[in-house]
Amino acid sequence: MTSLSAPVSELLGIGDKTTAMLEKAGIVTAQDFFETYPRTYREYRATDIANAQVGEWIILRGTIGKVNSHHAGHTTTQVTSFTDYKGETLALRWFNMPFLARSLNAEIPYDVMGVITEFAGRRQIVSPQLTKLSPNTYNLPPQNLYLPIYRALGALRPGMLRRKMMDVLAAEPTFKETLPLELRQKYGLISRDEALRHIHFPEDVGTLELAIRRISWEELYQLQLDNIQEEKKSRTRRATEPLKIDPQLLADFVKSLPYEPTGAQEKAIAAISHDLGEGTAMHRLLQGEVGSGKTLIAAYAALLVSNAGKKTLLLAPTTILAEQLYKNLSQLLKNHAQVALYTASSKGDLAASVLVGTHALLRAKDKLNNVGLVIVDEQHRFGVSDREALLSFVPTPHLLMMTATPIPRSLAMTVFHYLDVTRLDELPKGRLPVKTYLVGEGKRAASYTWMAAELGRSNQIFMVTPLIEISDENDETPLKSVKALSASLQEHFPTSTIDLLHGKMKDTEKMSKLTAFRDGATQILVATSMIEVGIDIPAANIMVIENAERFGLAQLHQLRGRVGRGGEQGYCLLFSTGKSAKSKDRLNYFVQEKNGEKLADYDMKTRGAGELYGTNQSGFFNLKVGNIWDKTMLEETYEAAKIYKG
Repeated sequence: MTSLSAPVSELLGIGDKTTAMLEKAGIVTAQDFFETYPRTYREYRATDIANAQVGEWIILRGTIGKVNSHHAGHTTTQVTSFTDYKGETLALRWFNMPFLARSLNAEIPYDVMGVITEFAGRRQIVSPQLTKLSPNTYNLPPQNLYLPIYRALGALRPGMLRRKMMDVLAAEPTFKETLPLELRQKYGLISRDEALRHIHFPEDVGTLELAIRRISWEELYQLQLDNIQEEKKSRTRRATEPLKIDPQLLADFVKSLPYEPTGAQEKAIAAISHDLGEGTAMHRLLQGEVGSGKTLIAAYAALLVSNAGKKTLLLAPTTILAEQLYKNLSQLLKNHAQVALYTASSKGDLAASVLVGTHALLRAKDKLNNVGLVIVDEQHRFGVSDREALLSFVPTPHLLMMTATPIPRSLAMTVFHYLDVTRLDELPKGRLPVKTYLVGEGKRAASYTWMAAELGRSNQIFMVTPLIEISDENDETPLKSVKALSASLQEHFPTSTIDLLHGKMKDTEKMSKLTAFRDGATQILVATSMIEVGIDIPAANIMVIENAERFGLAQLHQLRGRVGRGGEQGYCLLFSTGKSAKSKDRLNYFVQEKNGEKLADYDMKTRGAGELYGTNQSGFFNLKVGNIWDKTMLEETYEAAKIYKG
């Protein structure tokens, strides 16, 4: 068996070219490869033509006729008839694939996979997948199939990755077990070997659910173990130097603000003031809805620490967010404290009393001293080792962690049981609730007309598209889907400046595009969901989300919170082509509900069979499959971690 720590190049069938593509996507070890899970699954129902429904993904078994090519302009269409074992027929159609006339054999049977559509009153399958069969299998019925759909990894397409995964798994002997038998028996968990094989290639929905449960459980269990260890270490080093708190400083700072703090902010400020004056280092988690004013709390805490002669470090997960926090804090503290930015590309003055930065601050740790407070923004995006590095100063600094991700009570009682949790559950006074609408394809044109009028009134628009392939099985890249949307919008808004923003850009390019949007030089910013966390453009009051059914509700809530932040009415338009009743119910619930915690809880409770948890929650704690809203599993893993490793 290949060691999970071995380079991915040692896996059977992974050559130099594939290795290079995988390593470029961050898949370096065998474990990285096996834990590159499908983002979803497609069920193909085995049936016959008479019982196939329009819009259904199916597998048919039968024979094909002669392939004919038709030419029209720069496009060729290949068409043939398909006959199943009952003698029923339908059309198979491809575009620009003339070689099919030579490669398909009318004398042998095939399994045909695809979705049933209608054209000119006749049922057809466009761009089907065909699998040759041996003659003796023709009379055997086909089997239902759960096909894993992977994300594209740069030049490595989903179909290619699936084939590589199938070949590698087939060549691997039994995977080593990582959980004790007692745990597996007590909590009803299948073996790791079964879980890894079935999460990639499930036999049916039952085996997929068992695989998801095992891998989800182990992810949450490891999270619990890590945090129990972190708690043990923190107990021995939480003695610290109490800071002298100046009550008048708070009063003067509040007077300098252009707005009045909310009641929730005042409670948070009071709690933090108390913590900073104690001889035990603060370990507090500040959770607040998008736009609830966490930055103001961070500014106030940094001000108190600076006044006491200590330094504050604020760690952000990306350069964009670090630069934005730096600008906001510089404005809030301009008459009170020196603020500097420290990133890979911007090495600010390390002597400043408030340092805002990225992981670059960790690398500069040895040059820092007299640190009294560490603030970690979107703390779940950092590992335990990152937080430990920032807390290893002497004396122990206070720790304030912030997140806009809703924290369920069950998570606070298990993973965060050793933290004091403060919730900002009020929006700033005067902030209007964002008006949210579900827009069907029939109303898209009318929506564009309304958007054009809003652009004429100097409004700006975020246009978000999911970072996925246009088609799961073709050769389109995620970037092409963003560019295609941008090109389409230019036709509808010819006088507007439209720009693109996506994760493959360099940080300097991202900041340049965001600055142009913030300054009004760009009217429409077409982006991936990378804008969901922290990006603040006060003049942008319209959020349009393409293929909204592909996002988790908590993620949609984060996106919705990016507009209406400048005091004007915000609007969120959900464009959806989803046909299922479940999809419509989810989005209609989102339209009505404004509470992030309720939205995330709803997504958890309505999760469909075989649906991966992690795909809907934007990588919280870097969980790939596990879900922080699964109360039962959180309690199970917390109990197990205390007993077996606590």
